[in-house]
Amino acid sequence: MGSGQGAWLTTTTKEAGMDYSDADLPVEINEADVVTLADGTTVRYEENGGARDVMIGGDWSPRCTLYPGNTYDLDAGGKAYVLSATDSALKVAAA
Repeated sequence: MGSGQGAWLTTTTKEAGMDYSDADLPVEINEADVVTLADGTTVRYEENGGARDVMIGGDWSPRCTLYPGNTYDLDAGGKAYVLSATDSALKVAAA
C-alpha cells in the first residue's frame, strides 16, 4: 500500500464524521458529526467564528447560533433535548 492510499483513507474517515443515535446521549459532537434523535430528527452544526450554527433536520439554515456556554431547548417528537455549545463541540443531551 502506497503512502498516498493510506493518507486518502485517513482523510476520508476524518471528514466523514460520526453518526450517533438517541441511545448515545449525552454526546459531544464535532462539526462533521450527526445525531439522529428518537423520532428521526437529525442535529448537526457548522463552525462559524467560534459559534455553532445548529441545523435541525434537513435544514441548511441554522435553527440557532450558540456560543460556548449558551444552550437551546429542542422538542423533537414530544421529547425534550438540550443543545449546549462547549469550547470545541456541541453537546446533545436529553432534558
